[in-house]
Amino acid sequence: MRILQLTDTHLYGDPASRHYDRIDTAAALRAVLARVRGMEGVDVVVHTGDASDDGSVASYRLLHELVDPFAASLGAPLVVTMGNHDVPAAYAEVAGPGDHGGPWQDRVRALPRGGRVIVLDSSVPGAGYGHLDPEQLEWLREVLAAPAASGAPAGGEADGPTVLAIHHPPLVGATPLLRGLDLDGLDALADVLAGSDVRAILSGHYHHPMTGSIAGIPVLVGPGITNVVDPLAAGGVERAGARSGAQLVEIDAPGAPGVRATSAEWASGGDTLEDPERPVYEFGPDVVAQILRAAGR
Repeated sequence: MRILQLTDTHLYGDPASRHYDRIDTAAALRAVLARVRGMEGVDVVVHTGDASDDGSVASYRLLHELVDPFAASLGAPLVVTMGNHDVPAAYAEVAGPGDHGGPWQDRVRALPRGGRVIVLDSSVPGAGYGHLDPEQLEWLREVLAAPAASGAPAGGEADGPTVLAIHHPPLVGATPLLRGLDLDGLDALADVLAGSDVRAILSGHYHHPMTGSIAGIPVLVGPGITNVVDPLAAGGVERAGARSGAQLVEIDAPGAPGVRATSAEWASGGDTLEDPERPVYEFGPDVVAQILRAAGR
């Protein structure tokens, strides 16, 4: 399976809005799509959340106006995950409800060439951290226990791998700000995933590439399209640059080497400043503490 992973587009319903008063997020997305247009052998395009910044229905319509034709040109379906900036009820007005009851956009997408993508909505209304309700975990357990009944081709792994997409990575963040906005309940999620046929977990949220694992399953975090975080900034500083990225995830057949993630980054195509080296943001510890309090932590 070959997956093109896009993440953190932070689109607005108002075309005049700018992220951090600087980044034209629609232009940044268009530039990334132009960079990867014509990629061959892509089975699915997965957007791993924060599709919108303002949570508006108009922003989700814009997402699909831009990405649906692009995905179709690759011969691949588009799967979208909800992030902490997203509003699942607004997205439902564009894409329909999720696959089970509750306010979530959880769903299962069987792929034309085999395999499936399971989407988990880790958003928490009004908060920046991630959470999965017990009902979601039970739904996931049922989906993994009965793959054929959940929309995957009969035979499970023999017909293609299962991939889990969740905006908040089931990892520990690399910076104080990201750690404060992490996904909670990792032990409960690991218990559901242990022994399952999930081959890879795709996430966004961190705005920089990162790898790890949970329950022995690789976790692959893609770079942001709106900006790319510098996780190695020193002195307690949180910094992001005017760059955009995308990631290609390749999953081998059973018995082959495994899972690979290859990411690329470019100067942002949505930057409105003449100085691309100037950070999009640079926060000290005091500002980080204020952000975390406002984000629910």
